[in-house]
Amino acid sequence: MRASKLGLRVAQILAALLCGAALFSDFLSTSPASMQSLTEVYAPPSRIHFVDAQGAFHLRPFTYRYELSNPLDLVYVERKDTVAPISFLCAGYSYHWLGVIPSSLHLACGASLHPLGTDDLGRDVLARLLAGTRTSLLVVLAGVVIYAALGLVIGAAGGLLGGPVDSALTRLSEFVLALPALYLILALRALMPLRMPFWQMLLLNVGIIAGVAWPPMARGVRGLIFQLRSAGYVEAARAIGCTRWQILRRHMLPALPPFVVTQAALAAPIFLLGEVVLSFLDVGFRDAAESWGTMLRNLRDPRVLTDFWWNLAPLALVFATLFCLNILSNRVRADNDTIRI
Repeated sequence: MRASKLGLRVAQILAALLCGAALFSDFLSTSPASMQSLTEVYAPPSRIHFVDAQGAFHLRPFTYRYELSNPLDLVYVERKDTVAPISFLCAGYSYHWLGVIPSSLHLACGASLHPLGTDDLGRDVLARLLAGTRTSLLVVLAGVVIYAALGLVIGAAGGLLGGPVDSALTRLSEFVLALPALYLILALRALMPLRMPFWQMLLLNVGIIAGVAWPPMARGVRGLIFQLRSAGYVEAARAIGCTRWQILRRHMLPALPPFVVTQAALAAPIFLLGEVVLSFLDVGFRDAAESWGTMLRNLRDPRVLTDFWWNLAPLALVFATLFCLNILSNRVRADNDTIRI
């Protein structure tokens, strides 16, 4: 019991940190996520110093500028002739918080400050990681909503109408379940344009994944509606002349949210992994739209695993998010089972 409570508390803290990183990604970034610097390709994380090369102590932390000493092997050395102080709660590049409120306030600023190093185009890894957190969590949120709506509509239609409609929808769900999910997602994605605006790309990727993942939700909703059709209060409503849609709206839909919420929570990791896989395979988000999947494309270079390890940071956040979703979805399922009992 203590272990489960500790795991739940850790998952809640991680979930709060991830949501905070997504909401305040620009405030926490030291440079724009898309800004490139070809003189800082695969630069290592900036070292924070309090004591300079002459042994003098500084109250304000500072960094030294990295200089590329070996362009072939991408070896950098610190130039200790110039100190670059780090400022806090300072003015930096301009952005719009939540896409609406203009601001230029940042947690930290500094010349060539890259807390997590840079990638193959000299872009700040921390800035891209925070922007990718926002994108990936939007994918999960939009995916859960579309998945729940799609499964609820199809399942309710089959369970309420019955007959040929139910038979056709059941055969369709069985057909989708029988197909390899990854190959089906890639086939559907191949039919769409590769380049499109960010929001269209997000909804397209989410819609494709939801279009493959909906059968469990639909089949569960269908089964619940079949059970409710024989309930006493539903029979009474039918006897006084209520239509099918009135019975569905007033008497059946209020009984469905516990199952829908539980099933949607269990399906959330599918959308996170689906986005990561699609972007990693270069058929999801493009480089211009930061996401964890696009950042992990660098793993195709074996040197990233050995020499440029800071580019593995998205993997840590993927694992942390999957851990949170797993723990929280199990808690939601346990709570709903308790309520049902």
